[in-house]
Amino acid sequence: MISHNEAYYESRRPIEDLGTLGNFKRFIWNPEKRAFLDRTAKEWATVALFYLCFFGALFSIFALQLWITLDFVADLERPYLKHSSQVPEEFFAGRRSLFHAPLIKFENPGLGFVPNIIQTATSSPIIWISDANKNGNPDRYVTAIRKFLADYKRDRSNYDVNCSDKGSRSVPRTKPCFFDVTTLGDCSMPPFGYKFPYQPCVFIKFNKRFDWIPNYYNSTSELPEVMPGDLKQMIKLSGQGRVWLSCNGVKNADKEHMGMISYFPSPGFPFYYFPFTGHSQYLSPVVAIMFHNLTVNRLVNVECHTWAKNIGDSHALDFQIVTFS
Repeated sequence: MISHNEAYYESRRPIEDLGTLGNFKRFIWNPEKRAFLDRTAKEWATVALFYLCFFGALFSIFALQLWITLDFVADLERPYLKHSSQVPEEFFAGRRSLFHAPLIKFENPGLGFVPNIIQTATSSPIIWISDANKNGNPDRYVTAIRKFLADYKRDRSNYDVNCSDKGSRSVPRTKPCFFDVTTLGDCSMPPFGYKFPYQPCVFIKFNKRFDWIPNYYNSTSELPEVMPGDLKQMIKLSGQGRVWLSCNGVKNADKEHMGMISYFPSPGFPFYYFPFTGHSQYLSPVVAIMFHNLTVNRLVNVECHTWAKNIGDSHALDFQIVTFS
């Protein structure tokens, strides 16, 4: 038979019920046990020591991970994830071997467009122009385009203003090429076609891709069969180095209702804007397309393709556009 001392029986004695208020006061401070919030000083010290060790270890692991990451990134002169499928072995020499292979491979450079201010649940962004609709108010598009083009109106002294198709690609540039928005013709000034009768301008921007150099088509190149015929003829006559651009309706009905479009300054991005090498003042090249006679009250699906030997034909920018009378 097991025997217990008085202290054991005292610890097993039921706690006296003092009522709701009395129990709460005793929970805050119990003078008999000298306990605050039902814990004695020794118990509070034990809890504090546990959490001090726990959060100290957690913070140390986080600080170590942050230090390793910042130390790795700070030493890089170029992005770790690049457009190419192969990364030079010397890039991962020594302590970089932990990061031996990139997890993502980028094949094609991307395109963006402005204005893109209406978010919908559809698969493609939409440009919805209507005086009677708050979301499609033309002034919203004009404001978005003004903001976009303001970034291109910089001090020319920070740029090479003499870039041309006759320049040599073998000579490295100390300054990025200047993009003159006045070359966008009728799309360079407000209201950018967003005034009735609507002839809206859409600005196609070539996204930055570090160290990517286009292998462009020229008059002697073998042009793809799927390339639009009018663009083929232009390439053969121009003899210029471009990442060429073509935009058209997705289906025959879209092509019919899209009407005629114009490209400013030309349907392509000049080679002298490439490659992007991380210069903070770099300006991405832009092509403005103007829709001259869109069918009113008709949604048109538009698809834009870029053309170069090292750009896959599966890559395209698509959006929808509709004007209301």
